[in-house]
Amino acid sequence: MKRRVRKIANFFAFNLLFFALYLNFIHKDKSSVVPVAPESSKQTAAFSGTVLVENPDQYLKKEVPATVKN
Repeated sequence: MKRRVRKIANFFAFNLLFFALYLNFIHKDKSSVVPVAPESSKQTAAFSGTVLVENPDQYLKKEVPATVKN
């Protein structure tokens, strides 16, 4: 009887595993098929991640050529 229960449990476990793999790697959501609309022109840093600066020269460090010491 234990053997029969284990076979049934293994059967359902493998079915669940393959269903999860199917959902993760094969099945595509409808939302990912629809093209994404362009973003709004102005977003804050909290949502976009980066912000363009008006004067980037102020923030860029000027590199000094390195001299080789022997």
